[in-house]
Parts: sequence; C-alpha cells; structure tokens
Amino acid sequence: MYDLDRSIPANDHDATLLEGLFQLAVAGETEGWQFDRIDTEVYSRLLTTYNA
Repeated sequence: MYDLDRSIPANDHDATLLEGLFQLAVAGETEGWQFDRIDTEVYSRLLTTYNA
C-alpha cells in the first residue's frame, strides 16, 4: 500500500517534477502547457540518465 500522506522534501526537485506530472495526468490535464513543460523536462532527464 502507498503512503499518500507522505510529503515531498522541498529539496527533492525530481520527485516534485514527477508528482506534478502525475497530478496533471490524474486530473486529465494532459493538453496544456504545464503538462508539456514538465513532461519535456522529465523525459530529457530520463534520457540523460538512462541513454545507452
């Protein structure tokens, strides 16, 4: 079971980005500039980290 009451530490920017992306997706708000901006940032960080 997940602990949904756990807050994200202020200095954990990666977790904050993922949480923002998740919240927008859950709310169905995937067509706006906010989603696009966060999605692009998360995707570029994943490519940087896991690109072979």
